[in-house]
Amino acid sequence: MTDTLKTTLHVYHFDICVPDDAAAYKALRAKLTSQGLKCMKSWGGAGHYHGIKELAGKIELESRHLFDDQWNTPTHRVFDWAQDYPIDFSKSIKRGHYLDQTPEMREVRRNTVKCRYCGAQEPAAKGYVFCPHCIGDEYLTVKDLPLTRMKAIDDKSDYASLTDAERTHLMPLWRDAQLHGHTERDKARIAKARADIEAKYLKALQTAEAEHKGFLWLMDHGIRTDNVIYSSHNGQFCFGWRKPLEAEELSAWLEIASEFPFEYEIKKA
Repeated sequence: MTDTLKTTLHVYHFDICVPDDAAAYKALRAKLTSQGLKCMKSWGGAGHYHGIKELAGKIELESRHLFDDQWNTPTHRVFDWAQDYPIDFSKSIKRGHYLDQTPEMREVRRNTVKCRYCGAQEPAAKGYVFCPHCIGDEYLTVKDLPLTRMKAIDDKSDYASLTDAERTHLMPLWRDAQLHGHTERDKARIAKARADIEAKYLKALQTAEAEHKGFLWLMDHGIRTDNVIYSSHNGQFCFGWRKPLEAEELSAWLEIASEFPFEYEIKKA
């Protein structure tokens, strides 16, 4: 797959109240429609005319990621054929842009296949019938499997249900991938889940150990613990959490706290 393709971008502006413009616009529509193009009508802020007038002429299209009706350039998104929707100008004004459809553009779309479930694209020459990337996706259901059929970028036909042979082929792969993982992405996800559960386990151990040691220290020193709590979110004990300490008892608690070997805070009345 080539990195860039060359073509020509045209911008147009017609006032169909003017007979010559009306005829020219009609001819342009007939020409583009005969090529199988559909007009993309929208209002995108800068628009499909004013926003890209400076691009008119020879341009390069990127082919790293393809669409069925548009292209990326180094600076703009351009369409095979697009027109501004008349929100703030007269309905008689027709303005937009279109691209010359080159054999190279048609070929790269025809020879690149795409999964309609995860969006992965591969050269058709690799021979993938179904997507090799998302069979282990945790959200992929049996009813979604037809979407994993790899179809050419320019193929806009509806998705057919799985044939009996395709279902017989896919179901064991899907079950195995859902159970064990299938791709490097699945393995990375499992590895992350393992790291997350290990971190959660260690944090729980540290929290339980700190709480255990702190309360045993207090109990070993004959201190009531009904007004003490350990907060796992900040790793601190709190004296006076249930009933803030009065001034008369604060000094006694300060003597205890001065020897207490853990992080703490005191709530005062």
